Amino acid sequence: MKIAIPTDDGKTVASHFGRAEYFMIVELEDGKEISRRLSENLHARGHGHHAHHDHHEHHEGYGHGWHHGEHGYGEGHRHGHEEVFASTGDIQAVIAVRIGPHMFEDLKERGIEIYLVQPGTSIDEAISKLTTGALKKIEPRK
Repeated sequence: MKIAIPTDDGKTVASHFGRAEYFMIVELEDGKEISRRLSENLHARGHGHHAHHDHHEHHEGYGHGWHHGEHGYGEGHRHGHEEVFASTGDIQAVIAVRIGPHMFEDLKERGIEIYLVQPGTSIDEAISKLTTGALKKIEPRK
């Protein structure tokens, strides 16, 4: 299983999935980590890091953070998510702190599992929690 974890420093899970500077791509086999590599987030580079960071709002209860004022593009625009998926490659899961509603839908459409952690969680801790079953998969509301 390949997992993408957003990170700005290579050590901790970034606060927003699509806007992280990098993705740590971790490969697990039989519950053990077999590889880890850092991949630049082409979407963040193209928009200038932190360009849209001034209007976050985190809602408890649904399981993923919504943020308002998503890029202001019209219907049909994929919010640059193809760049994100080009950065992550073929993955089966993501671990994040916050995922916007459009990215959440794109991940679900692709069959990618979503796991959430608290802000400030280290990548090592996130992987450990995933392999021990401490992280719960986020399911869309029916």
